[in-house]
Amino acid sequence: MEEAFFADIVLTNGVVYTADEQDTVCEAVAIKGNRILFAGSNAAVQQYIGRKTIEYDLLGKMVIPGMIDTHIHPPGLSLLELYEVQLANINTLEGYIEAVKDFFNRHPNAKAIYGRGWSWDVLTGNESTKGPRKEYLDAVTKEIPVILRASDGHTLWVNSKALEANAVTAATAVPVGGIIEKDDRNGELWGTLKEGAMWLVPLPAYSLEQYVEAMAGFQKKMHSYGVTGILCMASLLFKILFSAFKDMEKRGRLQLRVRGAMAVNQSDDIDEQLATIQDIRKQYNTPYLQVISTKFFTDGVIEGGTSHLLEPYTLKAGRGLNYYGDFLWDMEKLKQAFHKANTGGLQIHVHSTGDGSTKKVLDALEATYNQLPPGDYRNIITHLQLVDKKDIPRFKALNVIASVQPYWQFKGPKWWHNVDYQLLGDRANAEFPLGTFFSKGIMVASSSDYPATLVPNPLLAIEIGVTRNIDNGSFYGVEDITHMDDDRYLLNKQERATVQQMIKSFTINGAYAMFMEQETGSIEVGKLADIVVLDQNLLAINPIHIDKTNVMMTFFDGKLVYEKVE
Repeated sequence: MEEAFFADIVLTNGVVYTADEQDTVCEAVAIKGNRILFAGSNAAVQQYIGRKTIEYDLLGKMVIPGMIDTHIHPPGLSLLELYEVQLANINTLEGYIEAVKDFFNRHPNAKAIYGRGWSWDVLTGNESTKGPRKEYLDAVTKEIPVILRASDGHTLWVNSKALEANAVTAATAVPVGGIIEKDDRNGELWGTLKEGAMWLVPLPAYSLEQYVEAMAGFQKKMHSYGVTGILCMASLLFKILFSAFKDMEKRGRLQLRVRGAMAVNQSDDIDEQLATIQDIRKQYNTPYLQVISTKFFTDGVIEGGTSHLLEPYTLKAGRGLNYYGDFLWDMEKLKQAFHKANTGGLQIHVHSTGDGSTKKVLDALEATYNQLPPGDYRNIITHLQLVDKKDIPRFKALNVIASVQPYWQFKGPKWWHNVDYQLLGDRANAEFPLGTFFSKGIMVASSSDYPATLVPNPLLAIEIGVTRNIDNGSFYGVEDITHMDDDRYLLNKQERATVQQMIKSFTINGAYAMFMEQETGSIEVGKLADIVVLDQNLLAINPIHIDKTNVMMTFFDGKLVYEKVE
């Protein structure tokens, strides 16, 4: 028989969950070049094994398609790990201050200090809504700017020098949708800038070489988690990020399927922004690297009091009676922008956390569809922390994809009680309607929003989506659960999904969200050989143990790009 007939790689004796329409489970996979040659039984795959075929006996391990993260911010924490203060694994205000002090002492010639990762749930009193005061950072240094992003990326905590260097005063005009926090007693600057006000203080600028280095670390991390495709949220950094990806591609080092979403804001000319996106779209149009989406922000985040709600925040939000948070767009301008984006062949990807915001986004999308010819637009709303029950069927009717972050969908120790419940009251019990989205037949694509999620491992999200409970107690400094119905951290168990639904949300559904379902997302003959091997069968184990599952191998384009050292 001709050698050309035989597979390059064969995996046997596995539990192969294909994520196809029938939820097929088989035993073996054969790969030829960068494509799947066969998926079926151990007996039938033997015909594809030749003298040069590399065989892997999986000994019962599980195989799933390469996973896809449909809302992520490369390079995640890679630049931070190289050049900034890391606050993410610290859980006290005093710890944050010590970390900044230590960084300052180790970098005496630094012209500014940047960092990320402080969390709202360690704060008390007025600081739990306004954020930490500038005086804490002033005590470290008033000589150079200190600029620290919150873990969610929606608030800056700065010292007096950062405000002074950027001419931010109590009289500074507040940018649309932003908040410059002030002391209620004397009107002086507090030391935090939220949402649109963050842009008053620039973030660090890194070179292309630094980004390429960080991207290499980011890609390695993604492979270790079984991720082979991403939808990249880049906002103002889009050009340098895609330049870094392009540099990697030219060198044959890019081993992720990257699709990009570029931000559109209402303060600048919409036509000019969309024209710029179309120009960049032409520059990046390879199988690995494409621009497909426009990114819109229509509100902020619950913890910052900047989500737009249908019912007011509680008084503990510190904004008085009848405070709903702001919707960040004029509705008519948003409809026009949506129409122009879809008319230009661009997908719409909307950040919306509050139920008031999501209702208005759906209204704008419905108005847009009424003026457009029928088409395959695959528009996306992401985050979806609160959603009005009446609006959920509209996702299906309008073919809107729900991009969710299951990593957050449990009652986080300290966070849920100290933040969400304080600001929302009983509405916090109805956050993140995951199971309802699935039951209503809505296309659900899961994602991490890394680095807002510190560990973007889809297996953790799969567990939480199935249990709606804490995934790893020790990570949060608490005792782990021994039963998925343990009610300490359980968030609305009626919103649980199945294991199959969760795997599909990271595979074929993610591929659909990125217009790639004909090429990847499931293990079917002819598709690209993006495949992940796991050491546990997710379909058979107790769901509370999914977080202990390891990625053993990741194949991208038919090549082994990651193998766990045992």
